[in-house]
Amino acid sequence: MYKKIILLGFFVFLICPAFAQNTGISIKDIEKAIRATDLERKTYADTAVINLYQGNGVFGSSYGALGLHINPAKNTALTKYGKTEYYNMNYFVRGKFAADYLVPFAKFYWEKEPEKITKYNQAQSYYDGTISTHFEYDKNKINVKTWFDAVDKNLAGLNVAVEGKSSDIIFKPLDILEVHYDQKLTQISKITNENDQWKIELSCLDKTMFVYLKTNAAVKLQDSNLVLTLHSGENNILLSVKEPITISAEQSLKQSTEWWHEKWQNMGILITPEIHAQQMWVRSMAQFLYSFNDKKLGLPPPMGFTGNHWNFGYPQDVSFVHTMLLSTGNIDMAKSWIEYFSERIPGMKAYTKRLLNVDGIMAPWVFPLGDFEGYHTPSVPNKFYYEIHNSGYMARMTYETAVFVNDQSWTDKYAKPLIGETALFYKNVCQKGSDNLWHIIIQPSTGQDEKGGVNQDDYLCALFSAEYCFQKAIEYNLDEDGTYAKILKEGLAFPELKSQRGIYFTNKGRGESDYGNQKHPVQLNPLAFLPIEKTVSATSKTAYDLRYDITMGAKKPYFFGWTLGEFLLAGSRIGNVIEWQKDWDNLRKANYVDAEWIQVFETSGVYKDSYYNITNGLITQSLLNNIVSDWYGKLEIAKCNPWKEKVYLKNIYSKLGVIVNGELDTKSASLELKAWKDCEFDLNGEKITLKKNETIKKKIALK
Repeated sequence: MYKKIILLGFFVFLICPAFAQNTGISIKDIEKAIRATDLERKTYADTAVINLYQGNGVFGSSYGALGLHINPAKNTALTKYGKTEYYNMNYFVRGKFAADYLVPFAKFYWEKEPEKITKYNQAQSYYDGTISTHFEYDKNKINVKTWFDAVDKNLAGLNVAVEGKSSDIIFKPLDILEVHYDQKLTQISKITNENDQWKIELSCLDKTMFVYLKTNAAVKLQDSNLVLTLHSGENNILLSVKEPITISAEQSLKQSTEWWHEKWQNMGILITPEIHAQQMWVRSMAQFLYSFNDKKLGLPPPMGFTGNHWNFGYPQDVSFVHTMLLSTGNIDMAKSWIEYFSERIPGMKAYTKRLLNVDGIMAPWVFPLGDFEGYHTPSVPNKFYYEIHNSGYMARMTYETAVFVNDQSWTDKYAKPLIGETALFYKNVCQKGSDNLWHIIIQPSTGQDEKGGVNQDDYLCALFSAEYCFQKAIEYNLDEDGTYAKILKEGLAFPELKSQRGIYFTNKGRGESDYGNQKHPVQLNPLAFLPIEKTVSATSKTAYDLRYDITMGAKKPYFFGWTLGEFLLAGSRIGNVIEWQKDWDNLRKANYVDAEWIQVFETSGVYKDSYYNITNGLITQSLLNNIVSDWYGKLEIAKCNPWKEKVYLKNIYSKLGVIVNGELDTKSASLELKAWKDCEFDLNGEKITLKKNETIKKKIALK
């Protein structure tokens, strides 16, 4: 069973009469809801713990238990849960396989750590965007506060308050950069003092970047490092990428904190009575904002700026987060991603032509941070770069963003060209067979289920993507010769994949041998990833019922990649509360989240792969779709509500054309719907018609 929130302040908020009467959440209520999920540690552990991650979408890092990065001398013992280094979206190199890699560049750490800490506290404030660490030893008291400026996004700040004495702090430009595909790259640094700050020139392979450090602590250059000697009182440190520092630490912290407060107050929020669900929502939304930006700098790695595992970003994976940006009103960020993709259509077309000799766009498995020119020349790193289903995910991001932007000129400029090229790709790899069905046949290729073999015909994931792209191309009047409509009418090769169990095989060649051995439950995609069905189909329902039989390790329970996130989201769309709760309970049983519910591991118990933001995207979608879902073209309220007490929501955006506010329990929902465009839709069986900016209140009886 799940635990109820026991925080008194939070319960006061939940029973607030003003909220119940006005179906609106006050500024103080939102602050209480966010602060109720703040992380606090009161015991210092000299063994590895989950590092605390923060960032601003451009610049970020994880920090260790003493508030700074982990001392390199202790890396082996304390980095069980990942790295602690600085990353910035502006600093990437083109390395092995002519691929682009976001690389680390520096770290701050204590020269000497206390032998015995007598008092300790570490807290992460998601509402303020800060991490605060307090520790005492002997007669000394140290307070460390860190932030990444949410306004000046190339700026990081540290404040170290000292009572008594303190160890020096070392600022170390890294010498060797450990990068994916077993690369160890050399970084060269040159440090000079200019006026009131230090200038650090960093070079690695084809990239040079300047970093500036400004502090009121005493600084000396020693062995290619900067040694900061702290004084009693406040020691401020600012670190800037690309530009000299022109702002004070106090100003930086103030503007960053104000940005976070405004963001939390204005973006969509779901408030549940279950503490872990609320922690998952708030901490996930914070991690999305730590990791992603609207600056068109490319896609960050799946673990953001933690440095864990991958050094590059995946279009498929970010689509799981993109949906949450739209639903919570972060539309400008979501919009910038589509513009970024669309502006690179020529590069994607040339890339597809070179890899597959096919016209159109096969969305790259990994998107470059630099130009497409020379990218992955002469060949890609491995077979997974030929996953041909990816274009469907790019198409969905594009189409749904266009819905929210609601501007025909924007759709014509950015959305239609992308949709058109993805549909063209699938048209060019479709062949009509002797069975009069349309088959997807192209080599080299592989499928979304990475255990399902290579160079197979009719990958199920690709059939789903092709159907989606054809549907949207037709809607956009891009089916010039009627081929897309013909393919959909005559049918893609789904019947050829139908098994006796009532589900689809993952491709034509593997058949029953994949059953129970799949890494990912591809059969659930119409429930989770691509809305190609008007209602839950029999095959999707059966696949959901068999999800633990389909997927390897699931019964242990053990989950690879984002699989359990897809289970949860599919359950929300099916509307099966009992099965959803089973999956939710497995988050901890399967060691998929840590005991403090700070983050999600990429795979059960793979500790070094912490902060896998991608699965957070699926889980938060699931939490939201439990209460508000528009997946099947109608507004469904409380379709999969697992909570007995009241649930509150504010500023939830639906692609049907309304912003949803309100509250609900097991019996009824009190909602306020504000139209952001002219719209007509079904609300739990009632037809609703609204003009733009019109607002209505609805009381709905729930079954």
